[in-house]
Amino acid sequence: MARLPALSAHELHSQLFSARILFASVVEALMDLALLAVIYFQDGISAGVYQSFGAAAYLLGLGVLHLVCTWGLVTGACVLIVGTVVYIATPSQDLYPTVPRRLSVRLVALVALIGVAIWLSFTIHSTDQATAEDAGVLLHLSPLDLLTAAAVACPRRPLTSASYFKGKRMYHAFDDVLLVVFFSHARYDVNLDYYREVYAEFFPNMVFVGPGSRQDSGFAHSYDVLVDSYEADENLSDPTFYKMAGRMAHHMLYTALREYPCYDGYLWAPFDTLLNVPRLQQFDQRYFWYHSPFGQYVHNPALGDELANQNKSRHAPPANVSPDPSLNLTATYRHWGIDWWWGESHVGANVCMPAFDKAPAAMREHLASLTNGTRLIGGSADTMYIPGRHRISFMDVLGLFLETDCFLEIATPTALHLVSPPGDPILYVDHWWIWQPPLNTTFVRQQWAQGMEVDTFHTFHWGDKGEDGVWRGNPQHIPDVRRLLAESAERQGIAWTSRAGIDTIPA
Repeated sequence: MARLPALSAHELHSQLFSARILFASVVEALMDLALLAVIYFQDGISAGVYQSFGAAAYLLGLGVLHLVCTWGLVTGACVLIVGTVVYIATPSQDLYPTVPRRLSVRLVALVALIGVAIWLSFTIHSTDQATAEDAGVLLHLSPLDLLTAAAVACPRRPLTSASYFKGKRMYHAFDDVLLVVFFSHARYDVNLDYYREVYAEFFPNMVFVGPGSRQDSGFAHSYDVLVDSYEADENLSDPTFYKMAGRMAHHMLYTALREYPCYDGYLWAPFDTLLNVPRLQQFDQRYFWYHSPFGQYVHNPALGDELANQNKSRHAPPANVSPDPSLNLTATYRHWGIDWWWGESHVGANVCMPAFDKAPAAMREHLASLTNGTRLIGGSADTMYIPGRHRISFMDVLGLFLETDCFLEIATPTALHLVSPPGDPILYVDHWWIWQPPLNTTFVRQQWAQGMEVDTFHTFHWGDKGEDGVWRGNPQHIPDVRRLLAESAERQGIAWTSRAGIDTIPA
């Protein structure tokens, strides 16, 4: 007898997910019939009472199970439960003296209660963003929001990236994450080709986003890129206003978040940032990721024990906390390259503060408790992860900064720190920002040799300048990056499913 092939974890999860949806639909239909019976034999008030009882019992059980109960939850749930019991225990003739009975009210109530409880259990957990790990989030929703979220699934906008990888997908760590890859200039060609050749195997959900102008972008990728409506002009000739095209790239991030809801998280990086996938898969996708000065290191077996992991000298430099923005930072500012952006009069701290002041007071107070006063956060914005559960809040705060000309590297890190809630860690990404060679995998191996780690780094080049001074793509970077990822997995002591193309490069 032929043996059936074993299902992968992802395939098994998909089948169980479909079964839950089917079961939830059947139970919801039965519940609707039960509630109609309650309304027929009693009234709509009784149906509402029984529904409230089911919701209260479920939320109380969920809170006890995950040890995230609050006094408000316990008190409110107990009041609802006791009130429902009293309501049911009251003789029916006292409540409905003129309504004839043809079926036991208590039997109908029992069926309705069971239906509500089962329906809530399965439909809540079958929505995209309501997992057991996020149970605590449910407790902060109103009952109406909870019931709405349970009843409506979140449909994802189709992506062409699902077809980028032609082989059998064996890697599933980022199946519910959207990788947002941005271009400050519309220079797609081999940059886009090589990028998706390497990373499509690991990120089935990938969107490329570029600026409004398609000048010099070529036709080949005309329909592969989400074209943002905003474009910042570039002029590097004036040292008093060093206009970088990417200074407003956070508008692209906002656009991608707006256009593609329903993901568990969003990983944001430019095309010329190398992603150490085996390291990133070890980061908890419930929290923000950034090289925050208040970040929490993600344990790295290659660095040794916990004491070695906590050694700051073995990690990439963190982002910066601003000087006191109430000071006149522009008075002593020279220009970029000598000074950082804080004192720049066109995009610096003085431009950013009006947006910061509009952020919710609770967010500003929490950040002030970390920075010992009102401060902004500034640093590279070339690797950032936003949990899907914070997508709306992050967009709201980022939108405040986009109403100004606040520089990308101040706006996005500050927005992230404002939105990250108290008690949640910001996971520390060992992100390196380099501008001198080697701008390829050699840099990573050099850092490894010095006892450090590279989770991501910018700038990584997919090509090289020839003797004629012309930049050309180098396809050998594709297998070289693949080999690097395999080496990284070995350093981390994790199984690595991909061997595509790496055997052609000597060790």
